[in-house]
Amino acid sequence: MEISTVNVKDLVEKGIAILTEPPKRLPTDTMTDAPLLGNGDLGAAIGGDGAEQVFYLGKNDFWTQAHLAQTDKQRQQRLLEKEGRRSGTRIVPAGWLKIEVPALQGCSYHTEQNPYYAEVLSVYQKGDMDVRYTSFISAEKNILAVEMENIGKDPLHIIFSSMPGIFGTSEIYGYSDGIRDDTLWWEYPAEPYSLKGSRWLFASIATDIMTQYHPEYISDKGGEFWLLPDKKVHMIMAVLSDLDAADAREQACKLCISSIVQYAEIREEHRTWWKSYWEKSFVQTGDDILDAYYYSSLYFIGSAVRSGKVQPGLYGPWITSDRPKWTGSYTINYNYESPYFCLYTANRTELAESYVDPLLEIIPIGQLYAKNKFDRPGICLPVEIGPWGTVCCSLFHHQKINAAYCCCNIFMHYYMTLDETIARKAYPFVWEVVQFWEADLVWEHGCYNIVGDCLYEEYSCNEEEKNNVLALGALRMLFRGILDLSEALSLHEEKKEKWEHILNHLAPFPTFIHKGEEVFKFSENGIPWIDRDTAVCLRQIYPFNCIGLDSPPELLRIALNTVCHRNNHFDDFNSFCEYTVMCARVGRDPQLLYDKLIEQCLLRSFPNRFIWHGGGGMEDCSGVTSGINEMMLQSHEGVVRIFPVWPRDKDASFYRLRAYGAFLVSAMIEQNYVKVIRVESEKGMELTIALPWEHTSMKINGNSAAVIDERRAVIPTKQGDVIEFEERICLHTGQ
Repeated sequence: MEISTVNVKDLVEKGIAILTEPPKRLPTDTMTDAPLLGNGDLGAAIGGDGAEQVFYLGKNDFWTQAHLAQTDKQRQQRLLEKEGRRSGTRIVPAGWLKIEVPALQGCSYHTEQNPYYAEVLSVYQKGDMDVRYTSFISAEKNILAVEMENIGKDPLHIIFSSMPGIFGTSEIYGYSDGIRDDTLWWEYPAEPYSLKGSRWLFASIATDIMTQYHPEYISDKGGEFWLLPDKKVHMIMAVLSDLDAADAREQACKLCISSIVQYAEIREEHRTWWKSYWEKSFVQTGDDILDAYYYSSLYFIGSAVRSGKVQPGLYGPWITSDRPKWTGSYTINYNYESPYFCLYTANRTELAESYVDPLLEIIPIGQLYAKNKFDRPGICLPVEIGPWGTVCCSLFHHQKINAAYCCCNIFMHYYMTLDETIARKAYPFVWEVVQFWEADLVWEHGCYNIVGDCLYEEYSCNEEEKNNVLALGALRMLFRGILDLSEALSLHEEKKEKWEHILNHLAPFPTFIHKGEEVFKFSENGIPWIDRDTAVCLRQIYPFNCIGLDSPPELLRIALNTVCHRNNHFDDFNSFCEYTVMCARVGRDPQLLYDKLIEQCLLRSFPNRFIWHGGGGMEDCSGVTSGINEMMLQSHEGVVRIFPVWPRDKDASFYRLRAYGAFLVSAMIEQNYVKVIRVESEKGMELTIALPWEHTSMKINGNSAAVIDERRAVIPTKQGDVIEFEERICLHTGQ
């Protein structure tokens, strides 16, 4: 099973989004329907039409920080005593670039968002006038590059301008701008005053054509030029923050000028990065719609996140309003965690390496809350946080489990890579969470109980509510995870006995009879069930990984009953990012899951192919991707399962999906028959695999190694081994 660059390109380009009318959701306080560009730090949503094309710019590190004007005492008082819904900390727009072609007023509109090249092509026509834009944000540098080509018959008058902040008003405070060295520049602080610690942006714009600039303009500074027929012009906009360089003002100018000269090299470098990104893994689902939205979703998450950069909030780097919903925060009771899930299974774990950064930064605030609100050691966190130890909303909604929820990504990343560097980096956060729960659990009736924690976000709560299934699942994951991390890192060996005792004596998941079948009860003594709500009551299945196809039959039966009674989660406000995996983990009808994914792609997507259900933003990128990956490959129980929940009549294949134990797995199925399996061992761990055949031939590194006559095999491996499996056909002849 050899990878083909041509085939990968063909697959990914199924995800090309074709827009035939200008976007409608610009500006917006949530997700936009516009063509999107990004490099995990800088982002652009492309609005307007051919007469006025506007690049709405966002940057993951451009946040207001409400506490900067407060003393430490004032900040602590506000965090602990004020119950206001919003602190004022939020992500805000970076700025905009507008390109006008007045002669194209009333032109046709055609735009293609190409995920393979991470470029947007726009074609605008009116009579004999014809202009083509090709735009991209460099994968390696913080520049927006725009190529304009006049393929019509008449010269075109082009006007461009730019300002920081939101588009549509000149009432932007605290910025400076001007013209120097044939570049337009501006600089802009996130706070209205020059407070210590405030984020600053520095932008510089240049063209490679003779341009007349307008330094005399009070606002909307820019320039103009004429573009002749059959000619091209390139425009570069560099945007850096004070976090990108100590002398970001000068570096933005230098980057802009050098990039104009090196446009061809930068575009090639950009395409090379994305080519490598797409070759890390691929799937073929047997359906063009699923393929299209699978790769579109991977495009959006690949455009939104990078290691070493400030991590994306709810809407990634596509911020077009200075009042984004839910502050655009890291909403840590599922929204922040969920977009990363597909990066682990799709073998793009390097993009998730900085997931833990804001969690480490928030530890002192978590300790403050744990001590003063709960009289506990360790940390406890409210729902909405931001980067650099900031809090966007101090409400807990009677949920103490948020910090434990954050750990699910840490464990997924470690189990799939066995990367001890990541484990060591994240361990301090996990340790603090465990300290809180060691102290908070209540020993009663021979088990550890969770008291006073809500399943859902609530504004009022029975303080004696016990053992909701969300918290029970999270703590099973937490204590199992810290046992594994501490053993791998040789840390806190003296705690092993205590942690094992907690893990083995946590209260059982509560159940009750609902419509004649035993299902999970929301909590032991609270509201037992709500028919229409989110899938919070199923997260013990996923992402907390407490239940799977190897679970005891009775537990698996209850889990399957529960997911089957909650069909609304295919299309509710919050659950799309996880519900398909929840169903796949317990063996629900694969054809139903397959069909429902297609239905949601068609029902809930924008013209740019972004799927959006309303409960946040970026988390929906994991709906199709994680769902398909887990229908094709499961491994969270330590057993590699090939196409465990896949429709019988759908031919499919996957290449280098990532499995627990640091294995990369590839396989192909045709006419419900698995033809070949290949497993690459990154760390030399023991491989346990469920085989689809009665008799299996195995090769290791191309050499015949064994014949396996069992459905489950345990195989020792060495680092770098490639193990291939095929059915062994036994031919019987008689006299």
